[in-house]
Amino acid sequence: MTQQQVRGTADTVQEFFGRFGTGDLAGLPELFAEEAELVVAGAPIVPWTGRLVGRREVEGYFERFVAAVDTQLFDVERIAVDGEDAFVLGEFSHKVVSTGKTFSGPFTIRITVRDGLIQRYQTFEDSYAAAMAFGSD
Repeated sequence: MTQQQVRGTADTVQEFFGRFGTGDLAGLPELFAEEAELVVAGAPIVPWTGRLVGRREVEGYFERFVAAVDTQLFDVERIAVDGEDAFVLGEFSHKVVSTGKTFSGPFTIRITVRDGLIQRYQTFEDSYAAAMAFGSD
């Protein structure tokens, strides 16, 4: 593990959250490798769950995510970097556009960066709460 790897990972992750935070969805895919993998476990009723491979699929993920929820809170509390891996800890609260229901809680994202591009992006959140917010009563 070289110092440059760690710096590259941290810089890439910071750039990702900077773009995401300002709503630059068009700029997000260029931070991902052509064959990047994005993994979000959860129920099929939640439009952003599943395993996606490829830059185009990643782009669709973020478009679906932003269209589906009105984010009330998204707070990155800590980013820890270990070589090519970054671990992002935080809290969120989203209101589902289609149902008006809110779900919130802690999240963790594992981001793997190689050669300055995101190779793998995996989120861990309360998938049960998300499914309940997307479901009907």
